[in-house]
Amino acid sequence: MKILIIEDEKSILDLIKMNLILENFEVITAENGDKGLLLFKKEYPDLVVLDLMLPDYDGFELLKQMQFINYKIPIIILTAKNNQNDKLLGLELGADDYITKPFDSKELILRIRNILKRIKKAEIEPSGFSIGRLEIKNKSRDFYINKEKIYLTKNEFELMNLFMSNYNQVLSRDFLLERVWGYENDVDTRAVDMAIQRLRKKMGKYNKYIKSIYGVGYKLEVDDEK
Repeated sequence: MKILIIEDEKSILDLIKMNLILENFEVITAENGDKGLLLFKKEYPDLVVLDLMLPDYDGFELLKQMQFINYKIPIIILTAKNNQNDKLLGLELGADDYITKPFDSKELILRIRNILKRIKKAEIEPSGFSIGRLEIKNKSRDFYINKEKIYLTKNEFELMNLFMSNYNQVLSRDFLLERVWGYENDVDTRAVDMAIQRLRKKMGKYNKYIKSIYGVGYKLEVDDEK
């Protein structure tokens, strides 16, 4: 597995690199955003560790660009910012996880392995689901409404996959937070509500399919599936 680290502090970069190599990962590194973006395009890493505080790039902007180029590559945000709004914004833009400095290298490696494990598990799930006007394809990670492809971030895709594989079942916010973002993530359930809001917006007039269940969570119910 190939990991791209984009971090301008050499001591932190070297520490992460050393620990990942000890865990038998292949590691490529960049100390600025320009080089990081170039390596992202050229090397096609399995996962990215991205520092938000770079000398030449706004980390959120770099995250958006990488998502635009290939939204299927998972990204962990690494930063000194211990701010809940920054965490939520990073997740909203498509990051898979968020860890703040100072951090334990073992925790970072655990989070990397958990994300890669979830991706591997998704690869052996059913090939997809089709419910009424909705279709999801797990292998290509694509989602369609009326055969029109709808761009979803990784977390939005995971949410829709859960809704379609648990059709007409009420899923709690805590359940969705655990399954999509993982137990180890310390964001609260607002991340779920914000992701659902974005998902509904992308679904246009079909946003009514995602029903809010007051005080509990959400469920998918396709009223015109026939």
